[in-house]
Amino acid sequence: MKFEEFEKIVNQVLKKLPRKFTDILKKENIPVLVREKAPRVLQRECPGETVFGVFIGHSMKEKISYFFDLEPTRIELYKQSFEEEYGKKVTPVIKEKIAETLIHEIAHYFGFEEDEISSRGL
Repeated sequence: MKFEEFEKIVNQVLKKLPRKFTDILKKENIPVLVREKAPRVLQRECPGETVFGVFIGHSMKEKISYFFDLEPTRIELYKQSFEEEYGKKVTPVIKEKIAETLIHEIAHYFGFEEDEISSRGL
């Protein structure tokens, strides 16, 4: 699928997420960015795993007013990862997996650790 098509799907999925989540992301200015593929450093850190997305930055729990970030807090999704795992056609499965990934990364922003997210089925 074309990059613009994937980006459009991500935006459609974002609009369908519970408003209380997306309102917090907007209020806190946390963007959801679409990238072609995961950076090599992520691929090296997670050998044998498909990285669909990542939360970068400080969670709501970690925010302190005098902290200066070198990188802005954000959520990134990786088009190539979804295509490799689920194919290059737009399907309900890809849309569902994008939604799951977004919810998973938003949970990280809210301060949940990986084991807590997994225990909740996200």
